[in-house]
Formats: sequence, C-alpha cells, structure tokens
Amino acid sequence: MTGEIFDIKHFAVHDGPGIRTTIFLKGCPLRCVWCHNPEGMKPGRDLWVKQEACIHCGTCIQTCREQALRMVEGEIAIDRGRCSFCDACVEKCPSRAMKRIDRQVETRDLVKLVTREEIFTRLSGGGVTISGGEPLYQPEFTLELLKEMKAAWIPTCIETSMFAPWEVLESILPYVDQFLVDIKLLDEEQHKKYTGVSNRQILSNFRGLVEAGAPLLVRIPLIPGITATEENLRGIRSFVSGTAPGIPIEVLNFNSFAGTKYRFLGDTYFDEELRAFPAEKLSELRKIVEEEG
Repeated sequence: MTGEIFDIKHFAVHDGPGIRTTIFLKGCPLRCVWCHNPEGMKPGRDLWVKQEACIHCGTCIQTCREQALRMVEGEIAIDRGRCSFCDACVEKCPSRAMKRIDRQVETRDLVKLVTREEIFTRLSGGGVTISGGEPLYQPEFTLELLKEMKAAWIPTCIETSMFAPWEVLESILPYVDQFLVDIKLLDEEQHKKYTGVSNRQILSNFRGLVEAGAPLLVRIPLIPGITATEENLRGIRSFVSGTAPGIPIEVLNFNSFAGTKYRFLGDTYFDEELRAFPAEKLSELRKIVEEEG
C-alpha cells in the first residue's frame, strides 16, 4: 500500500523507548496554532524554501515554467496556486534551498528501511514510531504499515492526537506496542480555540484505549500561556488519574525554533516571541502533573 510522508527521523531517542526510526505521515485534521511540524498539516504535494540556505542567485525563478516563484523582500516566495510541482527548481537549486516536503512511499519499502537499522533499534529496546501530522488521518495506510512492521517482528509505537473515529483506533490496537497520546487542553472551548476541533472524541477514545488495556503514555506539549497553565495541567492530571491511575504523563517543552518552518512555507508563526521554558520552570510544571496520584 502507498501512503504519503514528509520525513523520516533516524536514531530518534524521544519518540518512545530505546532508539527508534520515526516515520512522519502527512496530513492532520487539527490546526494547532503552535504546531511544530506545519509541513505535515496538509496532505498533498508541497515544497518549501530554506531561506537561510538561499544564495539569491535567481536560478529557481528562471527555471520555473509556471512563473510561480518570485523574490519578495529578499526571500523566495512560492505561488502554490500556480506551481505544478515539476521539481525543476528543486533539481536546479545550487544551494539545495528548495525542497519537496511530500513523498509517496510503499509500506514494504518502509519495512525494509527500518529492518536495515534493526541492529541499533533492537539492542536499545527500540523499534519504529509512526508519527505525523496525524497517522490516523491515513487510517488504511497506517494499519497496513503497522501490520507489516509487526510481521517483521519490529516493535511498534504510534504518536497520535486520538482525533479519529474509535473504529480506527480499535483496528490498530493489536499491532501497537506503545501509544504516545497527546492531551493538549482539557477545556473543550479552549481546545476548539487553539486546535480547531472539539476534544470530546479525543477524551472518549482515551477512555476506550484504557478499557482495551492499551499501553499508554500521555504527553502534554507545553505552550506558554495556553497549555502550560496550572489549571490545565492539574485538570489533565485529574482526568488521567480518574480514568486509569498509574498512567504516566510526560510534559514536552516548547520548541523555540518552530517558527522557522513557517517562514520556509511562506507563512508566519502565531507568536514569534515565545521561548522554551528554562530548566527550573520546566521542573515546576512537571511537578504539577506528578503531584496528584
């Protein structure tokens, strides 16, 4: 089966136990304002410009038959409405600043790739992690990929927002060794405001995974002034503990470099002034989710 990805991270150490190969699937139904992987939001063909690598030679502009490229205030801008994604600019760019951010791949080729790295992943207790975007946005491909990984005896992990019909999660249950599940905001209105969707399906699916006995790790992205509030963190801790005491919760520090990717896409980040929490503050926030049992 063929699916769409936007990246593969080798020797990853923060995407589940051990050393892992992380495969990032393209497309996501959420629109989190702080998204750290904006190139994974929309399905379909796309490209970006690594502006810092651009040497302003104009080769890409001269190469483009669709006249979809131009220089705006010293940076290459892409008119995606005109672009035919012929890859001429990518191939001709002397500094490799132009890059396609979508790839069509077959499940069997991904299994072969992960198998080649098995000597590192297996010795460390690692394996493969399916991430995104949102893996459940491509449900058939994700299911087939997990099945083939398990058939090859590769330990599997999935990173998901859980925003999908329960039937999708239920279908992958037998093939997942570890779920990394995001719970971003407990208040539904806040969740709608900052992610574009309700969290009712997410919380319902979490309960379903607990009832099914799935191995879970809850992760909370710490976004200053949004998710990283005492009220929200205590609320999530209370919800998780009330649903299934003992499930671990992990907080993820804000990525100060996320805004750079938006520039590559010709877009702007929602708040360029945000910074990662220093170690002392991060420790305080971590303690909030550890305090309640």
